[in-house]
Amino acid sequence: MLKNFSNVTQRLRRLSSQELDVSGTFQSFLLDLLDEGKQTLKVTRVSVWLFDDLDKPSELINVANTDWSGKTLPEQLPTLQYEDFAAYFTAINSGRSIDANDATTDPRTCEFHDIYLVPHNIKTMLDTVIFKNGIPHGVVCCEGDKIRTWHKDEIAFAEMIADCCSRRLLVKALWQLQSQLTELAFKDPLTGLSNRRFLMDSAKREMSRHARFEHPFSLMMLDIDHFKKINDNYGHETGDLVLKHFAEICVNTLRLEDCMCRLGGEEFVVLLPNTSINSAMIIAERLRNEIEQARIATPAGEISVTSSFGVAQVNTSLPFSHALKAADHAVYQAKAEGRNCVVPV
Repeated sequence: MLKNFSNVTQRLRRLSSQELDVSGTFQSFLLDLLDEGKQTLKVTRVSVWLFDDLDKPSELINVANTDWSGKTLPEQLPTLQYEDFAAYFTAINSGRSIDANDATTDPRTCEFHDIYLVPHNIKTMLDTVIFKNGIPHGVVCCEGDKIRTWHKDEIAFAEMIADCCSRRLLVKALWQLQSQLTELAFKDPLTGLSNRRFLMDSAKREMSRHARFEHPFSLMMLDIDHFKKINDNYGHETGDLVLKHFAEICVNTLRLEDCMCRLGGEEFVVLLPNTSINSAMIIAERLRNEIEQARIATPAGEISVTSSFGVAQVNTSLPFSHALKAADHAVYQAKAEGRNCVVPV
């Protein structure tokens, strides 16, 4: 029986209301709840196990464990196979808590006797179900080294921990969904580069930063020469393959701090932070040469391409569109001068 049950639940409520960074491992944002359960219930360990699939679960995966506190997480997370522990899985899928006072004899947990309970000196278990959309999603497992009778207050507290874990898992799922939507909104699906929307947002931030510190800021625009002929001669699938490999060549040649975006079609823009126009010309020429020397393997055979460049230094006191338009004009000039060259503004 828990003493001062109201105080215990208030402490758990405060813990569960905390804002956490859910971008890391399950362990990182579930551990404080598990530690609270371990201390309050006075058990050996508390762990969280999640089903691999909600519709057709075949195994439980151990994603967080008080034994791992302050340690490097296992490279291979422990698992329990449905076919090996049918009684335990059936009990969990019922949605009811497993209050195994003597885990070695309880029909719901005795399957673990030889492979887990005896080797780890586990005598009692209190496992409460984590729900997702009303369906069992996993379990919070509390284990002790002495046979005990689980009081209704302790069971209720363990169920509260499971509910708190459920809410945190929901927050993580929402964060993952938001990350995916953000990637869809700001990424070009073909090349994996950032898209025009990201370019305009990033340019605005960079202009503000460079204006504040009075650092030079440049950009280059590049256009693949005669790209329409590739599509016409080899088909759009080959054209897409060329675009993807072209993007890889550029990213591998540019600096880590440079930001390359696809405007659309065969047009690209690269933001060059802390870079003067002279330095930008050197970077552009190096990239032009790498593109010219590259051979792109396709089902139609090796294809080589060239690109025309326009380079401009960004005036941070004017809208970014001014620098973008100037670089675009420089690209047209590069094409008029025979293509495969770099023209500064």
